[in-house]
Amino acid sequence: MIFNPADPRPLYHQLAAQLREQIRSGGLAPGARIPTEAELAERHSTSRNTVRLALDLLRTEGLLISQRGLGSFVRPEPPMKYYASLTGSRRKRLEADRRRDTFAQQIEAQGKVPRQVSTTEVVPAGAEIAAHLALRPDQSVGVRRRVMYANDEPLQLGDSYYPLDIVDGSKIMNPADVVEGTDQVLEDLGHTPTRYEDEITWRMPTAEESAKLRLAPGVPVGRLARTSFDQHDRPIEVYVVILPGDRHVLLYDVSAE
Repeated sequence: MIFNPADPRPLYHQLAAQLREQIRSGGLAPGARIPTEAELAERHSTSRNTVRLALDLLRTEGLLISQRGLGSFVRPEPPMKYYASLTGSRRKRLEADRRRDTFAQQIEAQGKVPRQVSTTEVVPAGAEIAAHLALRPDQSVGVRRRVMYANDEPLQLGDSYYPLDIVDGSKIMNPADVVEGTDQVLEDLGHTPTRYEDEITWRMPTAEESAKLRLAPGVPVGRLARTSFDQHDRPIEVYVVILPGDRHVLLYDVSAE
């Protein structure tokens, strides 16, 4: 590689661009091992620090993964698709065998095995959740927290907040798996989700999120906060999902009508 002196980008950005193009063109195939820092530095007549910064950039983009003691590799599989417009779909839920929840359906459709680890608790709503649920900040809400896996890799975090008068004593407040999905439980309780409002932001993860999701340094996360409304237009749930930026493609199917 010959660095372009007229290119205003730092050298590590130029090197990352070259490697990125090799990955996207197939020159570096999925699962291929990347040469070592020393090998790349010699090949491109640059410093190991420049190489290290370039590889770190590609890791944050989700193009490379690292294996301790083995080196860096092109990510062997594409990022998981998060079909935001189908998550919570009543039609998809009712069409599925045994009324499977939509997370399990989406992961299985992409050839992986879904799993969730859930905990439940009762907490004060706080300012943000209270505003979405039309409650006072000091009112109690039920929260169901999940770490969601695909083939035992932590894929996303999902916390659902509910008005306590709706879910108290229900399956939602039991940490055991809800095979049919929490939307089905809400419907059985007389609150059928009929519409959603989404707020999407991107930021760096908290220390707790990084640990639970096993994130590499520098990987951002997407935060989707979805408020569900029932047939009476009452807000019945705020679902906050954390999506690692190196593992997801966020998709919406939007009608043009």
